[in-house]
Amino acid sequence: MNKDLKLICSDIDGTLLNADRDIAPETASAFSKLPKDFPVILASSRMPSAMYYLQEKIGRYGSPLICYNGALVLDETGKALQSYTVSLELLNTIIEHHKDYDYNISTHCTDTWRTEKMDYWTMREIRSTRMQPVYVPLKDLIASLEAVEEQPHKIMCMGSPKALDSLIELLKERHPDEAHLYRSKDSYVEISAKNIDKSTALEDLIKSKYNLELSNVIAFGDNFNDTQLLKRAGMGVAMANAAQEVKDAADFVSEYTNKQHAVAKAIEKFLIP
Repeated sequence: MNKDLKLICSDIDGTLLNADRDIAPETASAFSKLPKDFPVILASSRMPSAMYYLQEKIGRYGSPLICYNGALVLDETGKALQSYTVSLELLNTIIEHHKDYDYNISTHCTDTWRTEKMDYWTMREIRSTRMQPVYVPLKDLIASLEAVEEQPHKIMCMGSPKALDSLIELLKERHPDEAHLYRSKDSYVEISAKNIDKSTALEDLIKSKYNLELSNVIAFGDNFNDTQLLKRAGMGVAMANAAQEVKDAADFVSEYTNKQHAVAKAIEKFLIP
């Protein structure tokens, strides 16, 4: 047991969840062996409601959350400690580009997911996150956000790689300094505010709430948006299914994938006496 490690920060998809995109009994059991006051922070590109039920399953409901890769940080009461959004002007650029292509545009503002219609991509997100969107025609989307004085914490565009290649080129040209474009797959682009990541969000959160440093964190991840988190944590643990760049940033590479309960096994190895 490493006594310097006093807090867990874990990614969700591809890391904490099993093949059924759920918390495996083995994972829930490992968390139950930790002291009740051992902090666990989930850090994901997901919206808050797509994380609350997972907190419940690991016995940490009510803990702070890092949502949208750090664009929105919530304390234990749900109050926003940090909130970074992209402009409606950028969203309008995407909507104009969409007129010549066919891809899904989903906006995430605080805890509301809006998209135009039920399609293949919407169904995939519903299955993955167990959330339901609010359906808003694209022509009305800007006005609907203006009416509630909201801007997106994240815009996700899902569709053909060719369409998304064209979109990225356009956004880099028109909004070069505003947004971070994260390509988790050829068919996905996640768009959020520039210069945010999970590690900086976590650093600010744990200093203010727990008086801890990143050196006190054991962090788990699998994808490129976890790289800085694993690199800067006291112990960064990459899944066996992680991208090579993530493995290179980690202190420890599990021999197990998320489907083989890698997080649970690492908790048993490093945190349970």
